[in-house]
Amino acid sequence: MTKQVKILFISGTLLLTIGLITNFTMNLRLDKEEVKKRMDVVNDTYEQFRQEAKTLNTTRDSLYENEFSNLYFETLNSTINPCFLKLQTYEQELDKVTILAEKLEKSCENIYFPEKEANTKCQVFATSYEEMMNYFINDIKQVNNYIEEYNTYNEENQTGVAPISKYNTTKQYIDFNKDKEYIGKEDF
Repeated sequence: MTKQVKILFISGTLLLTIGLITNFTMNLRLDKEEVKKRMDVVNDTYEQFRQEAKTLNTTRDSLYENEFSNLYFETLNSTINPCFLKLQTYEQELDKVTILAEKLEKSCENIYFPEKEANTKCQVFATSYEEMMNYFINDIKQVNNYIEEYNTYNEENQTGVAPISKYNTTKQYIDFNKDKEYIGKEDF
């Protein structure tokens, strides 16, 4: 090989190596920036999620104290409509939590963050959301079972009282974190 060919070969190899190293470091920097952005989204969204979850739990507690505790066969016709209104509010608040949970899921999926706190938030939100959704379904099933018992009682005793419609929802039990366990689900 001539001296010029050797110089060109070495120069080409050197430029190719520099290009690969530059490309690698640029991609590494972009990955770090993307991870930081996702971590920021997780931190911000988790705080919103936590506040909405707190509101949802307050609504659920109020529902148990003020509505479910007043459901008796003797007064069900007059107490069921206010109960249904509270259940609608409860479901609307769960929808707000669902929007945040979906945003968190997108930010948390397929990544392990360098900050332990962000990873913990990703794990906690998934478990909490699954539990909240399944508790909601349990609550609806309890109310609907009670209405069914009420309707059966009135039909069997021929009281002439019109049957009450059940509360309808499209929500179902979920296994959000896909661990094959439905946290919060109860069998009725």
